[in-house]
Amino acid sequence: MIIKKIEITNIRSYKEKTTIELPMGRILFQGDIGSGKSTILSAIEFALFGLGDIDANHLLRIGESKGSVLLEFESGGKIYNVFRSLLRRGNKIFQEEGFLYDNGVRNSYSVSELKSKILNIIGINERSQTKTTSTIYRFAIYTPQEMMKNVLTSNNERRVEILRRAFGLEEYSIAKKNAEKFSAWIRTVTKIKRSMTNDLGNYKKELQNIQNITASLKDEIDYIKDSTVNLNDKIQLILKKMLEARQMKERIILAESSIFHLQSTLDKNLKLKEDTNLELGKISNELNDIHRSEKIVTDLSPKYQDYIQKRDALVNVTGHASQYDKLLLEKVKLESSINSEREIFRSNIKTLDSEIEELDLDLQRIEDDIENLNYLKKEETLLKNNINDSTDFQTELDYVSDILSNIRSEMISITNEISKQKSELDSVLQLRQNAVCPYCKQKLNEQHILEMETKFLQSKDFLKNKLDKFEKDLETNQIKKDELLKGIKQVETKKLELQKIQIKIARLNVVLNNKQQIKSKIIEKAKNKKLIETKLQGSYFAEKLKELDELDDKLNKIYSYKESYDSLSKIVNDYQKTNLDSTFVEHSNLIKSKQRKIEEKKIKEKSLLELDNEVLMLSKKLDEVKVIFRDRQEVENNINSLDSDKELLENELMKMKENLAMRKTEHDNNLKQIELLNKKIGELEERVDKIIFTDQIGTWLNQHFIPSLDQIESQVLISVKEEFNRLFQKWFYLLIEVGDIDVEIDEFFTPIVNQSGYHLEVDSLSGGEKSSIALAYRLALNEIIRRMVMIEDNLLILDEPTDGFSKEQLVQIKYVLEELSAAQVIVVSHEKELEGFVETIFRVVKESEKSQVELAV
Repeated sequence: MIIKKIEITNIRSYKEKTTIELPMGRILFQGDIGSGKSTILSAIEFALFGLGDIDANHLLRIGESKGSVLLEFESGGKIYNVFRSLLRRGNKIFQEEGFLYDNGVRNSYSVSELKSKILNIIGINERSQTKTTSTIYRFAIYTPQEMMKNVLTSNNERRVEILRRAFGLEEYSIAKKNAEKFSAWIRTVTKIKRSMTNDLGNYKKELQNIQNITASLKDEIDYIKDSTVNLNDKIQLILKKMLEARQMKERIILAESSIFHLQSTLDKNLKLKEDTNLELGKISNELNDIHRSEKIVTDLSPKYQDYIQKRDALVNVTGHASQYDKLLLEKVKLESSINSEREIFRSNIKTLDSEIEELDLDLQRIEDDIENLNYLKKEETLLKNNINDSTDFQTELDYVSDILSNIRSEMISITNEISKQKSELDSVLQLRQNAVCPYCKQKLNEQHILEMETKFLQSKDFLKNKLDKFEKDLETNQIKKDELLKGIKQVETKKLELQKIQIKIARLNVVLNNKQQIKSKIIEKAKNKKLIETKLQGSYFAEKLKELDELDDKLNKIYSYKESYDSLSKIVNDYQKTNLDSTFVEHSNLIKSKQRKIEEKKIKEKSLLELDNEVLMLSKKLDEVKVIFRDRQEVENNINSLDSDKELLENELMKMKENLAMRKTEHDNNLKQIELLNKKIGELEERVDKIIFTDQIGTWLNQHFIPSLDQIESQVLISVKEEFNRLFQKWFYLLIEVGDIDVEIDEFFTPIVNQSGYHLEVDSLSGGEKSSIALAYRLALNEIIRRMVMIEDNLLILDEPTDGFSKEQLVQIKYVLEELSAAQVIVVSHEKELEGFVETIFRVVKESEKSQVELAV
């Protein structure tokens, strides 16, 4: 198998779809620990075999609802694409149905079916189990670091068990267990058979007894059959009578139903007759209303004709009246526009007068300020001459402040020194006679204590004199500092005054510059005022006044239509207030229905006559049916009596049939038992001959077959161990320079290390030596399993093979990689030193909890 490409989506630290195309040769995935390198190997294994023993929670990225892996690989010269995905539903994660693309054709498989299909494609012959991955793949192609540690650190029995399963040797154990089970079964069966042959005489005696009982049962069955026939005849006679009675009852029931139906129909017809009479009365009333409407229409007809004439005339003049209203509105708007514009012009003239007046005042103020400008400039010059530079003041102030700070610091130090000496003297005075002095280490006596007191007093006087001198210096410098601060304050006050005057001068300079602008504005506004006055007094409004006159002429021409409209509108409105139109139309419509109402009355009168005839007929038929219904109780009693007799006879017949069935069952069972006993007797007679042969098979299994399996398995394991030992030494000596260290594999496949003739524990070796043993063990295991299961030697995956190697040992990996015969070798490592030993390098980095893979150029 050769891996061509892998696409990973939402698997562990891979979020977006990450595509990696893998070439042939030696490939390195290099990155820091935890960057996501091993996730690529887990994704390959998941795509091939599903979850197996991997926890889905550790595979699907946290926070994502779906993840998937698409793997493209080559096997047997054909290209395959396998796809698997995980789906989160609530708190559980499920493995969905997978797909396999074979020559571009997509086929869907269940989880276990897809695993079996992949094992068959890559040539691994092992039983497919849902909850585990492929054991041969794990040991022949890719062995995870933790799994390799588990093999090496397990106890001897556990290690041998794991490797036997990997080597495929557990088939011998299975065959041995099956043979032992078969042998035990043979012993049990033989024991049972022997006990059964002892019962042969009892079976023959029991057969004779059952044959006698069966003959007696046959006679009893014949008698019961005759009695059953007699009872059946009696029941048939009763059933015939019951049939006749039930036919009579059905006629009565039919009569009862007819009574209900006839009575219901009669009631409906009577109700319909009553409703028809009511409708005839209603139609008569409506015809009377129509007669009154005819009189009302005759009275209203002249007024209605006048209303229609006036309404039509109103419609004719409505257009001219609307035109008049429209022209009048235009005239009002035009007059309003002219008056509005005139008012705006007058308002603008008033505003311009006000602005010109204000600008004149501003111009006068500027003239006054110009006179004040000369005075301010003189004040500015005077303040500049009076202000001394304050820089010297500040420098001298900083100097005096430093002196004051130093004096205070010295005074504090002197005070602390006096306190310290006083404390030391007090601590000595508290000690007893002949005690050791903590400072000079001499024994204390009165002379020594007196010397210490004198020394303290002399030192104290010296320090106090020094303190007094500092206090005088402090007072002198403080006075000097206060004078300097006062001088600086005066200078700052004069500077502030100068700044205020300079601001005023700057403002007046700006005002002076604005003088010409104000004059220009006054001239411009005066021109605007004159222009507006010219418009107001000139021909500006002539066109609009002319338009106003034209509107007056048009209004005068159509004024007569407006008058007619107002007059006709009043008359029509007066008619409408009396509801003349609706009243006339309403009564006219009512008159139109007169003929229809007359026809309806005739139809209803005819229907009433037909209902009278039908009511008479139904009453006569109802009386006839009631005569049949009177015999109901007599027929019912007869049926109940016959039914009771039939039930008694049927119960008796049932008991006879049950007795007959019991006897037949007993008879049939006896016949079967006779047949079974005959068969058992024949079988037992045959088994006596077969027991000897079965014993011989059991003896052969125990004495020959099972011991042979043990011997074959032992020989195969020894052969595997010898080849494994050779391969282990080969890879180890490639990794470690030949010296005084020898390694070998014992009978439990445990690595044994010898140095200078002494046995060493693996844990006592250096980190690099332990890693070399683990890698040599892994490579030997991979190679020997590939040979034993006969799979293609074209893919090998190494997970962190140099973990714990020193820089010098990393060089040896080059020789190991060159020695490997696989066409494609995938190495996962955090060691950058391996980059020089491979043809293709992929860098794996992790940023913000997301892994990315980049091909290094």
